[in-house]
Amino acid sequence: MSPQQELLRWLQPQADFVSRGSGRRHSPGRKSGKIIFLAGQTVPESGIYKVIHHQEHRPSHEVVMHRGDVLPACDQCHEKVRFQVLYTAPYIFDDEDFVEE
Repeated sequence: MSPQQELLRWLQPQADFVSRGSGRRHSPGRKSGKIIFLAGQTVPESGIYKVIHHQEHRPSHEVVMHRGDVLPACDQCHEKVRFQVLYTAPYIFDDEDFVEE
């Protein structure tokens, strides 16, 4: 079994869907489903994400991610860290009324 297949096998029972990169667009402020993103993928929407570490070496925690950034690998569980969108929210400086000039 390849490392990618092993990772997907490990993720499957814990997620309804593993994103392959295109991401789904969400309305600002909307709760999201159980879509799981992997390290190295592009953040599809700004908002609050739950970080889920492999083998729970650290409890899950929430972070703010900005659309277009790359989801980082963890220093300990590397590419096996997962990210779940909890809420989408627009970044203030992406709003036309607050764009820095």
